[in-house]
Amino acid sequence: MSPSRGRAAIVIAAIVVCSVVAGAGIDRLMLARTPHRRPSSTLSPEEAARRRADILEHMTKDLSLTPAQRVGIDSIMQRTDSALRVVRAEMQPRLTRILDSSRAQISARLDSAQRVKFAVRRPPRHGSERR
Repeated sequence: MSPSRGRAAIVIAAIVVCSVVAGAGIDRLMLARTPHRRPSSTLSPEEAARRRADILEHMTKDLSLTPAQRVGIDSIMQRTDSALRVVRAEMQPRLTRILDSSRAQISARLDSAQRVKFAVRRPPRHGSERR
């Protein structure tokens, strides 16, 4: 491999890594600012039903749904919530490991004062180890 190709590969790899870290940071920042948009897997059954009812109410007004359409769509939404809850439960441990690893790598690059601020700014999620 020529030196210029090697440098190009390093630059591309650095861009990919920076993009992943920036994307994760932006994602976490956006989730922190919109607590009302929790995944349905973290909602109680009552909260999930209330959320579905709110969405269905907006759809009914916006689309002029008939009562039959409303019942059918509510059924679809219930099945979808159940399926998404299963997928989230399967994926959550993996997502937690990835985010915890990212957090540990970032923390390792900070000095002790920065680590304290970083830990206070974004404490680990429930069930995660504090690093």
